[in-house]
Amino acid sequence: MEITCNSCNKKINIPDDKVPQGKTFSVVCPQCKNKISVEPPGTSGEIPSVETANLSHSERIQPSEDEAGIDFTEEGQKTALICDDKNRDVIKSSLNELNYKISIAYSGEDAVNRMKFTMYDIILLNEEFDNSSPENNPVLKYIQPIPMTTRRKIFFALLGKNFRTFDNMMAFVKSANLVINIKDLSNLKNIIKKSVADNDKFYKSLKESLRDAGKV
Repeated sequence: MEITCNSCNKKINIPDDKVPQGKTFSVVCPQCKNKISVEPPGTSGEIPSVETANLSHSERIQPSEDEAGIDFTEEGQKTALICDDKNRDVIKSSLNELNYKISIAYSGEDAVNRMKFTMYDIILLNEEFDNSSPENNPVLKYIQPIPMTTRRKIFFALLGKNFRTFDNMMAFVKSANLVINIKDLSNLKNIIKKSVADNDKFYKSLKESLRDAGKV
């Protein structure tokens, strides 16, 4: 199936065997981040329709234009991307307990490809992921310049051996919502739960302030 973003006209190819029959699904345009609702063949007998939709950013599509890897989730399902080849199992266990649908990145390139097509609720990145140095981590370099209008929809946690967990200044310097010391991963569930709740509360207050000021 080929669909076209009605915002920027970018064409997106999705292999037919990845398209759920009789179910409407959503994709995110990798170019302009427009959220698109797609009605697959067989639901109306017409050509699949493509339209902008105010859908949850937890829905994801293919990691690359050539090979689709769509994870279809229920509306409102929280999603997470793990970019850590050393502590993957510990992180996955904690996020499972918090009811996240988890995707695993197996390289820096894989992670970046997935993020181009996906708006994850939470991304956890080890600064040494895929044998990178903290200064040359390709995933971090991809995330840092993302516009704030998009970034505020993603909770980004950076893991490292030299961080002090909850160090807000370091998180600011690294363009992260949270930094976590690897030694504190045993308490990751509570760390993430508290930090995400605080972040949601902050942005809720910010949006209300902007609305009251007539800026939204």
